[in-house]
Amino acid sequence: MPTIRFWFQNLMTAGGPFNIQLSGGEPCLREDLPEIITLGMSLGFTFFQVNTNGLRLAADIDFLKKLKGAGLSTVYLQFDGTHDAIYEKIRGHKLLLSKIAAIENCAKLQIGVVLVATIVPGINSPEVGNILKLALQYHPMVRGVHFQPVSYFGRYPKPPQNQDRITLPEVITLLEEQTEGVVKKENFKPSSAENAHCSFHGNFVVMPDGSLKPLSRHEPGPCCSKPMTAQEGRIKAQSFVSRVWAAPPADAPTQTNIPSLGEWDTFLARTRTHMFSISGMAFQDSWTVDLARLRDCYILTVAPDGRLVPFCAYNLTSQQGKALYRGNGR
Repeated sequence: MPTIRFWFQNLMTAGGPFNIQLSGGEPCLREDLPEIITLGMSLGFTFFQVNTNGLRLAADIDFLKKLKGAGLSTVYLQFDGTHDAIYEKIRGHKLLLSKIAAIENCAKLQIGVVLVATIVPGINSPEVGNILKLALQYHPMVRGVHFQPVSYFGRYPKPPQNQDRITLPEVITLLEEQTEGVVKKENFKPSSAENAHCSFHGNFVVMPDGSLKPLSRHEPGPCCSKPMTAQEGRIKAQSFVSRVWAAPPADAPTQTNIPSLGEWDTFLARTRTHMFSISGMAFQDSWTVDLARLRDCYILTVAPDGRLVPFCAYNLTSQQGKALYRGNGR
């Protein structure tokens, strides 16, 4: 805990408070995870997200209650598809029922959830639309879906080929095709925070009939607006995540059949309670690392010595599976 306090203090000195994601490995293996959140809250951090496979949250609601009591804001839940064959292929086990149980436990406790899908071509790339549809079934507790094209870490005897990868534009195309145009390509924009090649996002309002009304639209062609600095973009992104990915207020209406005073009035009212985000991020591996993207990165890992290292650089491995930076003092 003194080491973790040191990390928190370094973050605050570096310009915090920031949004904190507690990751691993599997962070829910730590019995003191609630105490870590409590410590961070005491030092001035206000948004905590746990990046988890969800297995303990599905089986141990008392542990989840402790996390909420400590100040947990949202659960970043690994969720690769809507049937078990996908989990057996990617994760080695049938996990769907546990994933659903984790979502339902979070809903009972009013904890926001973001479903995080690692997309592997030919395995769950046909599931992009189904993952979105399932997320909407559990809205407003499920606050959004985040798609991550597969990256290659660990031991790989041969370099991944083009057919082993999927790009962000391809994910966006699949979203439009598999939802039959419920969401469209023009609903998505690159980030204003990290490098524009790293991610996309689209923000929506879920209407009483279950339809999605886009709040964002990408206009192709020259842009006449003033460029945003990295610091401004980071603050804007941080504010959005803390506002939209956390659960709506407990006293906010959650029914999908609330009376309408006209679609525009309903739309405005639901921007406060029924926001939904669809986003994606392409993490870099040894074959795709781009120094320009790393220099723009604001998603940082706290190294053991307290330095802030771009997430993608920190997790790079060689083709033989050796960590290039993590744990070797760099």
